[in-house]
Amino acid sequence: MAARILLLLVLSLGLAPAASTAGEVAGSVSLGVEGVHLASQGPIAVYLESRSGAQPGSPPGRRPTIRQNGAHFVPDFLVVAAGTIVDMPNDDTIFHNVFSLSRPNEFDLGVYPAGQSRSVTFAHAGLVRLYCSIHESMRGTVLVAPSRWFAVVSAGGAYRIRDVPPGSYSLHVWNERLPALERKIAVPDGSVRVDVTLGVPGS
Repeated sequence: MAARILLLLVLSLGLAPAASTAGEVAGSVSLGVEGVHLASQGPIAVYLESRSGAQPGSPPGRRPTIRQNGAHFVPDFLVVAAGTIVDMPNDDTIFHNVFSLSRPNEFDLGVYPAGQSRSVTFAHAGLVRLYCSIHESMRGTVLVAPSRWFAVVSAGGAYRIRDVPPGSYSLHVWNERLPALERKIAVPDGSVRVDVTLGVPGS
């Protein structure tokens, strides 16, 4: 009874401990190579990896899609969290096939006609190259992040990752042409800004 009375008193005085709220990681990515523009280097992604070991996958909702349209993968670059199911419909009037030899996410959806859609689960973090066995020119890339905390950097270099629980993380910056970058960060109850420069040794 005494404990219940004490709890009611704490609540009435507004002294209850505040629940941890999700934070936000935002900033900019720049290129430390003179005369080379960031946008010319292709897609750049930023993702977080929890240092506590917990890596949540994608939240429930609409599944991402990579379409086969005009004998191209659309989009030809996609970032997803490990465990995400991606739908791959064939919008063309010709047969297509989608496969990858990228271990440990290798797969082959077989050949299927216009109007059909097949799907694949990207279970493991890593880079996945997409191909069509019928059309050699069809190429695509899926970056599988270890968690749902990721963002694709804008042409101007900005990124924003929302709904990040407070904690310690490794922030990774990925680009096809530039060395990968990793930085340890702490996310508070709120927002934190992290600016990084690619192409500079020791950055």
